[in-house]
Amino acid sequence: MLATLCVGCMAGAMSVVQAQPNSKDPDEVTLRGDMSNGDRVFLRSAGGLVVRDREIGKLGQRRFQKPALRQWAASLEKRSDTLYRAMTDYAERHKTNLPLDMSEASRRMVDRVAESKGAEFDRDMVRTIRALLEEQVRVFSDSAESAEHRDVGALARRAADDRRALLQALDKASPRR
Repeated sequence: MLATLCVGCMAGAMSVVQAQPNSKDPDEVTLRGDMSNGDRVFLRSAGGLVVRDREIGKLGQRRFQKPALRQWAASLEKRSDTLYRAMTDYAERHKTNLPLDMSEASRRMVDRVAESKGAEFDRDMVRTIRALLEEQVRVFSDSAESAEHRDVGALARRAADDRRALLQALDKASPRR
């Protein structure tokens, strides 16, 4: 019986292997798009980060105590949404999907900060988002330099500039101590 099961599994696996497109098949380009793997990985990763920022903006609008921070959070949400749409438009033209939600690690991080209340929430969230944006500026700037396609490089530069501007606005809304 075990031998029959193994033969059945092998036959099923062989039909799946045979159903895969040949890498020399011209339709393979259509299936995988015309974007390099590095650029595709960047867009997917960046898309997840921007989705996370958009969610942080929504949370900040509801929970920040200081009006200046609530206003900044609205800007974060709006700018993240605009950037995500630009990335999605580009990705769709090149047959690549971006994440629709943030990663589980990002979700846990946001949930952990959301447990804080009042002024503690403001302090914890500002510290967290400042660190996230600083890291994004570095990553997006590096990606702009290493992108294989100039349009991906332009998107990465735009993302880095946008995150840099958000950091400057955050410093005005909540100066570093």
